[in-house]
Amino acid sequence: MKINIYVLAMFTTLVSSYAFAQPKQNNPSGQIKLDGVAAVVGEEVILDSDIERDYIQAKMQGYEVENECDFLENILVDKLLLTKAKEDTLVVVTNDLVDRQVDGTIQRFLTQGSEREILDYFGYNTMAEFKQDLRGIMRDQAYAQKKQELITMGMDATPEEVRNFYEQYKTELPDIPEEVSLSHIVMYPEIFPENEQKVVDELAQMKKEVEEGASFATKAILYSNDPGSASNGGLIQNVKRGQMVPEFDAVVFNLQEGEISEPFKTDFGYHIALLEKRKGQELDIRHILIQLKPTVEEIALTRQKMDSIILKIEAGDMTFKEAAFQYSVDKYTKFNAGKMIDQNTGEDRMERSKLETKMLLAIGGLQDGEISEPFEDEFNRQAVLRVVRLDETVPAHKINLETDYSRLKNLTISTKRQETVMKWVGEQIDDTFITIDSDYDNCTFRMDWRKTE
Repeated sequence: MKINIYVLAMFTTLVSSYAFAQPKQNNPSGQIKLDGVAAVVGEEVILDSDIERDYIQAKMQGYEVENECDFLENILVDKLLLTKAKEDTLVVVTNDLVDRQVDGTIQRFLTQGSEREILDYFGYNTMAEFKQDLRGIMRDQAYAQKKQELITMGMDATPEEVRNFYEQYKTELPDIPEEVSLSHIVMYPEIFPENEQKVVDELAQMKKEVEEGASFATKAILYSNDPGSASNGGLIQNVKRGQMVPEFDAVVFNLQEGEISEPFKTDFGYHIALLEKRKGQELDIRHILIQLKPTVEEIALTRQKMDSIILKIEAGDMTFKEAAFQYSVDKYTKFNAGKMIDQNTGEDRMERSKLETKMLLAIGGLQDGEISEPFEDEFNRQAVLRVVRLDETVPAHKINLETDYSRLKNLTISTKRQETVMKWVGEQIDDTFITIDSDYDNCTFRMDWRKTE
């Protein structure tokens, strides 16, 4: 029996313009068929190209795959989860969450090649186009993931279950490459008041010019630093309360249609926003974001401050945990002693070879427990200074209960969650509109997706 841990929405379903003209391979009739609809789940459409691309991508990445039917069923599961998630008022996906996932995905891609190579590989002309499509994909994934979390809320695994899982699958589990545990402190350079005021004045001037007849959308395209909306004239549609950061909500939900806000600040920089349309509890807005760009002097002063913090830690006057809580701007780690988590696995150990270049250079030569020199980096799409502590180095090894209990427990829980989700999905099939193209009549599925046809 092969281990079969279902991974939600593998990132391969990117639909670019050329995908709609791809001929379907292995067509029994011998005729070339343009890319069409393979299946529909609720209001979600699955294209032939979605299945083929998942299939080809998985084979390129070394996965053992037998046929496209398995990928169709995985996508059917994704789409049913997505359909039900959009109907569930308890499932909320914020633009901030989507933006962070898009940025993280782009950064991971850029560790494998240049921006141009990435765009060529996926068939895009500009990074703005790529990010726009990626936002839609990441949003759908987030909806489906949150629905899975609701279905499996509170699920755990006992030590006995973990041991049984390990004994059952230990011959199939992969070897573990060298890993590291890291903690960090991230600080924005302190911007001098006069430099911050320049940004406020720049946005105030834009507001004045728009009120005098200039195009808000054009100015957003030309000047906004928001990669998710700038190319679309700053437009963000169907904004609900809670999707944006609180400071943004506080401004835009108090605007009248056609009104432009005064410049206001969030963690991402300064904004002005235009309320285009109010649709009940949802808004269509345009905004322009100008990020605060630190000067050489401001960076140098922040570096000095970080150096003094490191000296206090090394002298025993302050712990790293205390410093992270007091100074770090990373709200996801500052309450956890600065401990970094691998977003792909949820583990606090990361494969050394997959770290970003700046991080690799920072910890190069460090011994466990040592802290790096401050280095310039990017966080929340803004310039920051960062220090990293190498907490632990874990040499490459065979996976085992002693060293990898936490990981094995997570795998055990993942398997239980998969079984629970698949059972829940099976129970929803009768109540969901589903149709599958006749090209896939020969597929043998785990569940009876054709019940509703």
